[in-house]
Amino acid sequence: MIESFKDISLFKDLNDNQLERLQEICYELKLNIGEIFIHEGRLEQRFFIIIDGSVEIIKKNGDRFYPLAELSKGEIVGEMVLFENAARSASAKAIEPSTVLCFDLEKIKNDPNYLDIYAKFTSFFGEKISKRLRYTNEVTVEVLKERLAIGNFAVNIIAITTLYAISLQMLQKLKSYMSNSTLVTIIVLIMFCYFIISMMLKSGYPLKTFGITIENWRKLVIESILYTIPLLVIIMLLKYIVITFNPKLHHLPLFDPMSIFKTSADISLKVYFAALFGYIIFVPIQELIVRSGIQSALQKFLTGSKTKTMWSSIILSNILFAGGHSHISAGFALSVFIPGIFWGWLFAKQNSLIGVSVSHILIGVWGAFIIGFENIF
Repeated sequence: MIESFKDISLFKDLNDNQLERLQEICYELKLNIGEIFIHEGRLEQRFFIIIDGSVEIIKKNGDRFYPLAELSKGEIVGEMVLFENAARSASAKAIEPSTVLCFDLEKIKNDPNYLDIYAKFTSFFGEKISKRLRYTNEVTVEVLKERLAIGNFAVNIIAITTLYAISLQMLQKLKSYMSNSTLVTIIVLIMFCYFIISMMLKSGYPLKTFGITIENWRKLVIESILYTIPLLVIIMLLKYIVITFNPKLHHLPLFDPMSIFKTSADISLKVYFAALFGYIIFVPIQELIVRSGIQSALQKFLTGSKTKTMWSSIILSNILFAGGHSHISAGFALSVFIPGIFWGWLFAKQNSLIGVSVSHILIGVWGAFIIGFENIF
């Protein structure tokens, strides 16, 4: 065992005699997955060194445990008992079959035969804790940076929501003078986009944090297409069911690309393709607003488990997204909310605008410009 001690940083300055004495007051402990060997709130005088496997430091808050750190072979666990006679501030559990060495620190501190070892331990841990405090200071700066960013985010969201509510009422009056409502949506999106981009630039975080990156774009595009194909089939089936079982809609064809026009007199291929091109151009802007701006910021700043914050951010951002289409109709707003949940999940999975934009374009073009889903509302 002495030879294995020499590979551990804590013991590198100890001679063979000191290592032999340490061997007398330590024992090997085998741990199963999930086994807790340090319990938060307990008063004990032991520290551990991981010989094999890995352990997780966890903190209890209410009925839940939150992971703080993951430690592996050669790392030391529970060394703070060297400096304070206080209850454990966190627990430690094995996250895989592990082996640790357990040392009786009370013996080392109180037995005169171990005073020389105790002095070296104090020096070693003092240096380690100093580095940890320096790291903690850096983390604290990052936390404060996040708090500042969330403040900016909250201000921008309030501004966006207020301007949206005011502009929607004004633009609703213009809708009656237009052959379709595309321009209304574009104007609202431009205002949203301006404030979201301002928020990103002022946050201090790289654009990659908000999903603005081209890394692995080919893989993301292929993946998004594969995920989207079943939804295209579902959209077609839904329209078929609606027009089949609703007598008032029997006259509607399954494929109705000209449904974007209010009357047959308005039909124009030039306008159709212009609207199609405009839609494709503005989809990434929509996703920039909803996913990069709102969803990514909410997911970063909301508290709770990773799953909870992900779905909360998806739902909240999609409420705003659906609201941006409410001037068309309540039914249409609901219809975009549902795929919006899918796009929110896809963005959270890929953390990139590319895949979700491709999926949004495919579903939007299929539903609005080929199937003609809008005419059933």
